[in-house]
Amino acid sequence: MADVLFTAEVTVPASREAAYASFGGGRWADWTFDARVDELRPGLAVRVAFPVGGMPLAGVARVHRVLPAQRIVLRHETPWRGRVIIDFEPDGAGTRVRLVTSIEDGSIAPLARLLGSDLADDPDEQVVRIGLLTSYRGSAGVFGPAVENCARLAVDEINADDGVNGRPLRLVVGDDATSPATGLVELKRLHLRHHVDMVIAVHTSATLDAVRPYARRVGLPYFYTPVNEGGKPAGRLFRWGEVPGEQLRQAVPAMMREHGGKGWYVIGNDYVWPRAVGACARRTVESEGGRLLGERYVPLSTSDFAEVLESIEDSGAELVVNSLVGGDAAAFERQLHAAGLRQKVRSFGALLDEATRDHIGDEAAAGMWSVLGYFMDLPTPENREFIGRYRAAYGPAAPPVSSVTESVYEGIHLYARTAKAAGTIEPASLVGALPGVSFTGPRGEVSVTPSGRLRQPLYLAEAVTGGFRILAEQGLAGTD
Repeated sequence: MADVLFTAEVTVPASREAAYASFGGGRWADWTFDARVDELRPGLAVRVAFPVGGMPLAGVARVHRVLPAQRIVLRHETPWRGRVIIDFEPDGAGTRVRLVTSIEDGSIAPLARLLGSDLADDPDEQVVRIGLLTSYRGSAGVFGPAVENCARLAVDEINADDGVNGRPLRLVVGDDATSPATGLVELKRLHLRHHVDMVIAVHTSATLDAVRPYARRVGLPYFYTPVNEGGKPAGRLFRWGEVPGEQLRQAVPAMMREHGGKGWYVIGNDYVWPRAVGACARRTVESEGGRLLGERYVPLSTSDFAEVLESIEDSGAELVVNSLVGGDAAAFERQLHAAGLRQKVRSFGALLDEATRDHIGDEAAAGMWSVLGYFMDLPTPENREFIGRYRAAYGPAAPPVSSVTESVYEGIHLYARTAKAAGTIEPASLVGALPGVSFTGPRGEVSVTPSGRLRQPLYLAEAVTGGFRILAEQGLAGTD
């Protein structure tokens, strides 16, 4: 059930057809939330700016249903979840546009936090509290909705199977807003106010650097599941995502053979993971007989890449390693395509997943390559069943599943299996029982190695219309 948040009306000096057609193109930004979308087709992502506290807050919505020149229905995903209905009605020589915005019950708490409040948790000693620290705002905000969906799907499945040692799981969500400082505040809130028993995390490595000392000091088990720069497990912190060396060893020689180029350019955000990707790219490119012709790192939330594109063109590079995150990666690739460079320059995305491809768009993303541990188009029975359960739970227009988001589903199942093996959620016993634990999910079996890494498959894929084409399975990563 959803409660109405607000309604608004405005009259625009245009016919219904013209007013409807203007949505997503930047005209009359006051009533369209400054929306940007390539076309009004159900399932497509829409970049929007919602008014919160008198200030525009960047978010993501998705086209749910359209009735041309009459109605647009959006499901907004970030920074909260709800629905926007936009109706177009004749009004003299113009068109009256009426908006009704609603918010889902489950999003009241995160909206309250955005407005400076926090709702108390229900004290129940029998509940096992899982803290999910992810991003709903900022560059990495494109991942948040599907991350939470996959986490809730795992929690629901575990609870349907008698929970963990007879105790139900409860998910408590924190939003780092792609900000290390905010991430630390959110981790402290999850720990001190909501008393979480462990944290599963999808955020940048910059946030990980900020929260790691606190997590270590208070002894929280911390499962960090997305792509990362690597490193051995330390204490109760485990990094399970893909690492640059394993990705680039597959992508660099394959792209050089396929496209015939040897000149590379690296573009990334300016923090630890993209710089680790860049250092690894330099070594891998040179070992494969290529040349690194340029390298540039930009702050998170960069939206204008004109100077970078000029530098790429001047360098003569034919191949690009893109280690930008989420919305930044989408902005760069859209601008590269708009500048007419896609025919000259092919991109490898170190974090090119379904959510990022979705925001780049079919045309601009076509021909990009990726190496990740999961793609939604994997043709396995386990994956088809998983996607069926996901869509049954969240609808056919739900945000796509990707390696970033599926990793959370696996991580929570691995936590539950470990707690059952240990017979307790006590952190020291739990961590001691983790090596050897396995889970068979959408991409087959994954398992925790004796050193605490995750043994998992890797796939080389190319972006195509509507998703990815799997080019090859690249064997197992994370082996000790």
